[in-house]
Amino acid sequence: MKILLAEYASALSLGGTHELEGRAMLSVLASSFERAGHDVLYPAGQAIISAGRPILIKGEEDFMAALDGRAEAGLVIAPDGLQPRIFEVLEKGMANLGSSPAAARLASDKLLCTQTLQLAGVAVAEIVDRPDPVESGCRRYVIKPRTGCGSEGVRISSLSQAGPGEIVTRYHEGLHLSASFIVGKDGFLPLTINRQLISFEGGGMSYQGSQVPYNTPRAAEIWQACRKAALALGLSGYAGIDYVLGERPWAVDVNARPTTSIIGIARVMKAEIGDLIWRARFGGLPESVAIEGECTFRKEDLR
Repeated sequence: MKILLAEYASALSLGGTHELEGRAMLSVLASSFERAGHDVLYPAGQAIISAGRPILIKGEEDFMAALDGRAEAGLVIAPDGLQPRIFEVLEKGMANLGSSPAAARLASDKLLCTQTLQLAGVAVAEIVDRPDPVESGCRRYVIKPRTGCGSEGVRISSLSQAGPGEIVTRYHEGLHLSASFIVGKDGFLPLTINRQLISFEGGGMSYQGSQVPYNTPRAAEIWQACRKAALALGLSGYAGIDYVLGERPWAVDVNARPTTSIIGIARVMKAEIGDLIWRARFGGLPESVAIEGECTFRKEDLR
């Protein structure tokens, strides 16, 4: 099948870690889809990868034009706020191998996403909409953009004051993990639970890499939360959820798209990630996948 992989940051040469991570994910996916027997196309500005065939573009208008139906199926990796619009354009011309525009819109809005998960019985880092009383003692809060990618713009503070376009959640102590999975017509397929390498500096936090997989005796608890979340949000295809694992696995962020952990997953999983994403849409997902070994990577390794 002819498949389009539309990775926004590398195609538009946005620079920084977004482009590095985007190009690495694109390369992993393109190579995997090719090994699974598919013909791969991808929009590209300056960065050409070793797999697939580039559709040369000069800007966002060309990027959107590349979604015009020149393939039979497509997968988009883009900033959360842009996903719904891009997914809608993609679905006019080909089968969408990822989540629907509606699911992407819900997952990208951290306020609505958190409220939806809470109603579904998923433990979340609770939204704080008013200052805590003085007698409750000193507390810590996480302030983050209502729509944003990963840890970008996230800060930790003792004040529950949000700026325009930001939300405040309670700070929970625990281990920073992510869970990667695939949702398809055949059901829910767990891939790996990963440890996130997080740097805390000057009240901010930033993602530095991942350990894939991270073996925890609480895996069943995390996967149960993932299943509930995926159903509540209507996710499909590959998705990932970030957790802080403490007394409970608190969900702190949802990605309705491939995540950077896919770089490590492709190295330790025997099945082809591209084939599994295709099967999620067209049928034939296995009940489980075989994982062998462990991979730790850092963002600087992607250069």
